[in-house]
Parts: sequence; C-alpha cells; structure tokens
Amino acid sequence: MLNNRNILCISGTEWNGNYIKAVVELMKVLADTNNVLFVENAYTYKDALKGVSDKDAIDFKKVFGLKSRIRTLQTDGGGTVHILFPPLVFPVNFLPAGGLYNTLLKFNAWLLRRVVQKALKKLNMQHNLINFTSFNPAMGLMNGHAFGEKTLIYHCYDEIKGAHSWLSRHGLRLEAGVMKIADAVIVTSQGLYESKNALCKQCFIVKNAVKVDLFKKGFNRLPNPGKKVVGYIGTIDDRSDYNILQHLFTGMPDAEFVFVGRILSDKGLAILKKYPNVKIEGPKMPDQLPAYLQSFSAGIIPFVKDDLTRGIYPMKINEYLAAGLPVVSTAFGDIADFTGLIKITDDKETFLQYVRSEIAEDSAEKRRERLKTAENNTWDKRAEEISNVIEQVEAGR
Repeated sequence: MLNNRNILCISGTEWNGNYIKAVVELMKVLADTNNVLFVENAYTYKDALKGVSDKDAIDFKKVFGLKSRIRTLQTDGGGTVHILFPPLVFPVNFLPAGGLYNTLLKFNAWLLRRVVQKALKKLNMQHNLINFTSFNPAMGLMNGHAFGEKTLIYHCYDEIKGAHSWLSRHGLRLEAGVMKIADAVIVTSQGLYESKNALCKQCFIVKNAVKVDLFKKGFNRLPNPGKKVVGYIGTIDDRSDYNILQHLFTGMPDAEFVFVGRILSDKGLAILKKYPNVKIEGPKMPDQLPAYLQSFSAGIIPFVKDDLTRGIYPMKINEYLAAGLPVVSTAFGDIADFTGLIKITDDKETFLQYVRSEIAEDSAEKRRERLKTAENNTWDKRAEEISNVIEQVEAGR
C-alpha cells in the first residue's frame, strides 16, 4: 500500500451526496496512510444562480475566499482527508469548439490551478506528489503536470459519450487528450479497458467494490418468509430495460417492486408509475440503504445491452451480495466474475423465471456464500490494487 505520499485528487464529483462514489471511497482508504487533498468538481456561475439538485448548497463565503476553502475530515480508518472547495467557473460545455471555448476553458483551469497550488503549499504537499484525476477530463488535460507531480493518473469509471450529456460535446476529445499525457489510465471494467487501452501509454483495470460493513447490516441469515419484494438500488435512467421490467411487473402481480435511487429519466419514471405493485422511493443516503436491502427478497440489474453499459461494473452487484440477496441481471457488460453466483439473461421471460426461482430456492447457505464473495471485493482491496498500479508505473519509469 502507498505510504506517506501526497495525493492530489481532482474529481469530477463532490465529496458528499446521496449515492456512493468510487473515487470518494478510494480516497478514504488511501488517506489512512497518505496525505490526500480532494478537489471537488467546480460549480459554475449558472449553478450558483439557479441552484443544482442533488448537490450541496453553495457556501458563498468559500466561493469568494472569505473563509478557508479547505475542510478536513477524519476517515473511518483514523486518517484525514482535506477537501477543497474550488472557485466558481464559467459554464463552457454548451459552447462549440473554437476560440471562445478554448479561452474560457483555459481561464477556468487557471482559476482551479491557482487555488490548488495555494492549498498544496499550505498543507506542505508539493513534494513526491501523485495527481489522481478522476473522470474530470477537462481539468485533467488543462492542469495535468502543472503541479510538479511525480505521477499523473487518469481514473475513468464510465463512458463519456451518451452517458453524460453535459460532457458529450467535448468530453471524448478532452478525455483522449488527458489519457495521452497521463502516465497511466485506471478503468473500472473490461469494457472500458477495451475502449481506452489504445489511447494511452498504460491501462489497468481496478474494479468497483462495496462497503461491506455498511451493506451487510442488511443481511438476513434466512430468506424473508413474507411477501416477495424485488428491489433495485441505483439510478432510474435510460440504461434500464423497461420491456423486461414491465414483464416482471405483470408476471409477478403478487410481488412488490421497490426502486431506490435518483430519478434521471422522466420516461422511465412514467412507466414505473403505471404499475400498482411498483414503489418508487427516490434517492436515499447510503446509511439508509441496508434497511431496504433487509426487506428485499432479491435484487435486480435490468440494464440494456449497448456500447454505454458495456463499460459498467455496477457497485450494486456487491451491495446486493453483501446483504445475502439473490441477484438476477442482464448480460450487459463486465460481470463474468459473478458467473455461477448470480443469474444472467437478456430474455425477458427467462429473467422473470430466474427471479421467481431464485426467491423460491434461496437458503441460508446461499446467503452466506454471497456475503463471502462481497467480502472479497472491498474498497480496502481496491485501494491496495491502485497502490500497486502506481508503484508499478513509477518503478517502470
């Protein structure tokens, strides 16, 4: 494991939120033995004026530097992580490529670079630095190698094209640029490896994991004897196969289907609302999820199969397994690790039959085996894998 290193994490997300973020979990573990400065994704002036759903309220004293931009938190492992709130930036993603876009992007990068350099100096973190830029291709490209870092890593956990509309105009070009200058790229699935490997010097797979201690709070030793509850934890969006879902709703009228997570698709929400045995809970904080899992009879992952989902390694697989639940999934992407443990099909009738049989044939022994698998996929182990990648990259250079 990396030890006593300075790690600058320029993230494409905020630290807080109502869903679990891979980069946050990784930095929590790495902060136990290293100095970590986590730079949150910057709000734009448009965000400040209109507000942004699912994000923290903007602290305008921090925005204008009237109080420290840095807050320090203790990790569960006894370490500390420093979280930097960046200045507001100009919205640029809606602009076409060209002079105005380039000028504003460079100015945004300068704004961020200035406060990061100041924070690194204040925290005495300039030396032996690792720049771990996570799914923030614009700032990765514009500020990569700008902090005197020993190593630049680009962390990619999703496909930009199509999956993130706010990045779709410039994202692929920017990501190709940062991958070219990075010392290595770390991806979270085989599908992402196949699409990124040719664009970078070195590419490594470090998959997503699970907060076992949290999610096994939802573990029941024996299956629930009462009403069948089929659950889904995750975002309601256009990645879901609504043909399969509707077949489940009508094929199991005696079961309740519970959806817990953010709602990003009006079309998907409208479909779910049509069925009386569907319950939509909306987004919940991570520590609220085990109670839902404890009530589930099975967990489902009904993703469509396309170029976007091919790169997904969903955290929800291990979250379901940590709670001991049977899992039924489509064959959307990189889930070969779970062959034999979960049921996988793209056929809607087979999917329905699998859900029924997995609930009917569940047992205490199967539940223990699922938990055991989840316990081998922790964020501690993934942080160790990332440490090994970085040490390998630095030793090879």
